Amino acid sequence: METILIVNGESYWQDYLPNHNVEQKKIQSTEWLLKKGELYAIDQNGVCKPSKILWRVGAIRPNAKHRTALEIIAMSGIPCVNAAEVLVKGYDRLSMLNVTKACELPLIPFNVATTSTHLKNIQIAFPFVVKAGNYHGGFGKVLVEDERKWQDVKDLLFISEDYVTVEPFIDYEKDIRYLAIGDKIWAMARKGKFWKANVETTDFVLIDINEKLLEQTKKLKDFLKADIVAIDILEDKNGEYHFVEYNDIPGLSGFPDEVKSELAKCIESK
Repeated sequence: METILIVNGESYWQDYLPNHNVEQKKIQSTEWLLKKGELYAIDQNGVCKPSKILWRVGAIRPNAKHRTALEIIAMSGIPCVNAAEVLVKGYDRLSMLNVTKACELPLIPFNVATTSTHLKNIQIAFPFVVKAGNYHGGFGKVLVEDERKWQDVKDLLFISEDYVTVEPFIDYEKDIRYLAIGDKIWAMARKGKFWKANVETTDFVLIDINEKLLEQTKKLKDFLKADIVAIDILEDKNGEYHFVEYNDIPGLSGFPDEVKSELAKCIESK
């Protein structure tokens, strides 16, 4: 029986992969060993020699060892969803944005500085959004509406060693996520309690597929050679669409259970 290793993520995968031995480990406490071409994942619960890997690492503090793990997985040739080579491209937010630009998607324009001391040189008209470092789940992001808050944000970022991006705030009507798994695509709109729709989300609703956004989602998925990818899009009051980012390890909340079955099929087919 094949062993499928789930790295982080949800606890329900054994239900969707009943014909496999499913093991789960946290990237934060797992060490990796590649010996004579054989891959081993080791933590306090023991050693796993996976046949396949489902990488579900979400909104945690990034660590260079996580990327090292992906490089080792790629060297091993063990099938992974997404492929380790795809995950490396999206590991850092800047590399993810570079891929999005290379795919010629309508990305929200941004400025970037490697140190907070140069934030004064990339300021734009209020309101704008400041994003520090390589974080998901709404972490490291703040909406700046005026000079007073901007000063506080600059003071706070002085103690950070992360790069910082500044981009215009889109006063959106809808926060939309397009999710592609295999050859299927779903679209969802969501609302949050505050300006970040993926933080304290209060509502999920499936929406009709827009043909143009469908084609752009397919374009990105094919460009990446990904098994699963989501694109986060803001629709403004004029009906214009602005691409925020793509996510190659997207959360599945708000989508039907069908998406879990489709993702299970992806890893089984490897």
